[in-house]
Amino acid sequence: MGREKGKILGKARISVKLAFLYMSLLLVSWSIILLIFYRVSDKNATESAQALSAQTLNTVSKNISTLIDNTAYYSRIILSSSDITEALELKDGKMQKESLHQFTSLVDTETHINGIYMWDMESHGCSIDKNHVRTLRMEDIRETNWYEEVRELAGSYCLKLNADRVLTQSSAETTVSLIRVINNPTDYHPVGILMINMDLNAFADSYGGLDSKSIPVIYVLDDTGKIVTSQSDMSLPSVKEALKSKKNNDSLLLAQQDIEDNNWKVLAGIRIENGLKQSGIGGIIFAMAMIFLALFCGIGYFIMKRYVADPLEQMAGSMNRMSGRKFEKIRMWGNRYNTFGEMEILETTYNKMVDEIDALIERVYEEEKIKRRAELNALQEQMKPHFLYNTIDAMGYLALSGKNEEVYDALEAFGSYYRILLSKGREMISVREEAEMVKDYLELQKLRYGDSLHYVLNVDPEIQGTFILKMVLQPLVENSVNHGIRPKETPGVVYVEGTAEDGYLKFTIEDDGVGMDEDKIKELNRENISSNEKSFGLRGTIERMRIFYESDIDYTIQSTKGKGTTIVLRVPVCYEGDEGHDESIACGG
Repeated sequence: MGREKGKILGKARISVKLAFLYMSLLLVSWSIILLIFYRVSDKNATESAQALSAQTLNTVSKNISTLIDNTAYYSRIILSSSDITEALELKDGKMQKESLHQFTSLVDTETHINGIYMWDMESHGCSIDKNHVRTLRMEDIRETNWYEEVRELAGSYCLKLNADRVLTQSSAETTVSLIRVINNPTDYHPVGILMINMDLNAFADSYGGLDSKSIPVIYVLDDTGKIVTSQSDMSLPSVKEALKSKKNNDSLLLAQQDIEDNNWKVLAGIRIENGLKQSGIGGIIFAMAMIFLALFCGIGYFIMKRYVADPLEQMAGSMNRMSGRKFEKIRMWGNRYNTFGEMEILETTYNKMVDEIDALIERVYEEEKIKRRAELNALQEQMKPHFLYNTIDAMGYLALSGKNEEVYDALEAFGSYYRILLSKGREMISVREEAEMVKDYLELQKLRYGDSLHYVLNVDPEIQGTFILKMVLQPLVENSVNHGIRPKETPGVVYVEGTAEDGYLKFTIEDDGVGMDEDKIKELNRENISSNEKSFGLRGTIERMRIFYESDIDYTIQSTKGKGTTIVLRVPVCYEGDEGHDESIACGG
């Protein structure tokens, strides 16, 4: 069904397509504005919830910190009393009770303190309690489950849930106790234990003034993760899981904050209000934007139809009346929009383009044939049967001679040569691969010529990662071997060098072979190389490079009869990624 509609729309006039385009543009714009408006409203609502969350957590944390700090302050007052430390040092129960009762006013006036309890190191205890007197359930204070931890703190306080469960007549309700060791001020050895019980209602009061509708979730946890106090319809495991996975409910923002110095945590859930309901002036702006877009698209359509669609439809009609050839010049007769100069420019430009396209197609076609022919000939030239036969015969001789390692090395070089030569059909290979192919070729030639052939391969490591057209160096090296070294009666050397120079890759192929005379050198210069059918290695390489790089290739030849030949070739630099480009696009051209 969709495909049929697409076919119908594709055959429609440009004015119909313009109407469809502007309608689609209007609908898409409306959708985008609606989405943006919704996102902005939702973002504002979320940011408001985040601000309220930060404020809530900060307020509750400070209230609880203040509550604990006040209790710790009162504990320090008790510890600093010389009567207290003297009574504990003497282990006198009567003195201990009298000295502790000096602080009865703390329990009476401070609503958040329920009781104060004190023991000497022999478990003699006394207390001040709002409700009733409590005594230690066991015989020794050291048997409590928090004694060792308190001793290790050496005078610093710790906060414990239900620490007073070690006392008789203890309540089943949760309590928070501040516990610390009392040290002798002279030598700081422990003389007793102090415990102050705090009222849980005081902790609940830390968030009691907050709006429970806007902040439906409040948890205060101690350093072990146990609930000190809470206000929530959402279970603690659910809150922790949501915080851990960072996936909040769509209508609830969950956050947590540590309480300073105590390793306690406050968890809060803030209700996220509907952003659209709070949009206010934003909703009016949204409606005005929708109306403006509708007017804009309508006016734009009528302008485009009158000054673009109608003239183009007339032009298309003129083109359809032509003979039907693929590229044919057009003539617009009787154009009633004579004052619209762009249509005349379009007609002139189109007819000029047709002429240029015809010429370009012909030129590209001819160049493509030359390029493909040169490439095919180059590959065929390198894969001549005599090279393959001679190499296999040489390896067979090595095998019969028992030179297994030499056979293995030859096979490695032979396989590597043809692997790089084929290179999965790629036009370009790295300079490193080109150098390896040259090395493999020379190693295989040494099987044939033995000590009569030596070579030096020196390619700068800095250019080995660049890319060049495949089989640029090897044909030139083959010329040096076949036409320079082989006719020579004494051993010869082929020298191959690759460096970077002025933004180009410079390759030098030099041999100390038989050399050439002046007439031969003239046949190989730039003016005559294209018509030289005898030197395929150089001619095929230069022709392939000239087509591929879309520019003349800079090369020089120097040779002296009886002394040798030097060829210097300059190639445009290509980098990684260019090796996979379209063959018709010249790298650096």
